[in-house]
Amino acid sequence: MTFNFDQGIAAEETFPLEELKELSARIIDRDEGRALEYISFDYDKANDDIIYISSYIELVLGHTGMREQLAQWMGAKQGIDWLEADNYILTSGSVQAIAMAINAFLDPGEGALVEAASFPYAMRFMQMRGADMRAVEIDEHGMVPESLESRLKEFVADGVRPKFLYVIPTFQLPTGVVMPLKRRLRILELAEEYDLVVLEDNVYGDLRYEGEHLPTLLSLDRNGRVIQSSSFSKTVAPALRLGWMAGPKELIGALAAVRQDLGTSQWTARLMAEFLAEGKLEPHIERANEVYRRKRDIAVETVREHCGEHVTFSVPEGAFYLWLALDESVDWESAQRDASMAGVFCRPGEKFMGAEAGRGFLRIAFSHAPDHELRRGLAALGKAIRDNVKQ
Repeated sequence: MTFNFDQGIAAEETFPLEELKELSARIIDRDEGRALEYISFDYDKANDDIIYISSYIELVLGHTGMREQLAQWMGAKQGIDWLEADNYILTSGSVQAIAMAINAFLDPGEGALVEAASFPYAMRFMQMRGADMRAVEIDEHGMVPESLESRLKEFVADGVRPKFLYVIPTFQLPTGVVMPLKRRLRILELAEEYDLVVLEDNVYGDLRYEGEHLPTLLSLDRNGRVIQSSSFSKTVAPALRLGWMAGPKELIGALAAVRQDLGTSQWTARLMAEFLAEGKLEPHIERANEVYRRKRDIAVETVREHCGEHVTFSVPEGAFYLWLALDESVDWESAQRDASMAGVFCRPGEKFMGAEAGRGFLRIAFSHAPDHELRRGLAALGKAIRDNVKQ
């Protein structure tokens, strides 16, 4: 049997199947073929006529109704009163949003900053762009501002223009830590001082099942330099492939300028616009977070029982992962091999930190596996670790 703790996938039991089926049928019945057009439309009720939205705007920024609903929902949730439809560009998941931002704001040779352990795709995009990418220290509270300032000074001393900061303040990937308010404010001060564009990855921000919500960097920004990526892949269902970037219109316009496709699915956007308009998203997130809290607790209990003193980790307040640090007494390569032979697949720290720094770290995704597989699979992982403790 295979125990897949490698990918951070939303749990199937959280998918809002009945709501999506009902909304899909209703949209088709109401809009007929127009529901499947490249562009959307509105009604002129006075003249009982159809008005088509500008095809160029929709093909570049995405479905207007979806962007309007996002502005209302995010504005209320994050306390941002200036968000409008044109403060958004819809993307194929948040990964495309990140790729577009890197293409829009980074030129070859310019300086990019990432956390010392971070989202591999973002780092890969920066490398492909030819950026001078440097890592900023993180600790149990996320990115360390003093380390960020040091890296920025290094760039200046080396004659490199620092341009772009990619950061995950809330449920950092892969560690799951949350950056406190004081650090968030200091990072924005440094961004202003060095004229950085800040990409705040907030894809896990709504998956909090305990603890205090903190202001996002986007909500704290007073100088128009923060953009924020997110998607429905983690909160609703991965197959929707509907993400977005939010931010000042000038910065969103820069992303639009590098877009080379014909935009995202109008059908998916229309469906999720209805989902938001009917107030279904927040109750859905609350129900999903109850599922992830239970899975988190099972994972924590099982790892403690079967791995014991051979690993250390912090209990996350949200998102999908446990980040394990193995004791030096564990033979890492042998433990990995035995875990694989037992059908247990996790993501090694090397994927997030590089070959040397990542040795002895392991990310466990508890979100997708059924409860009984969590228990059995993590017990098998524990055995692989215990069997490979150096004498």
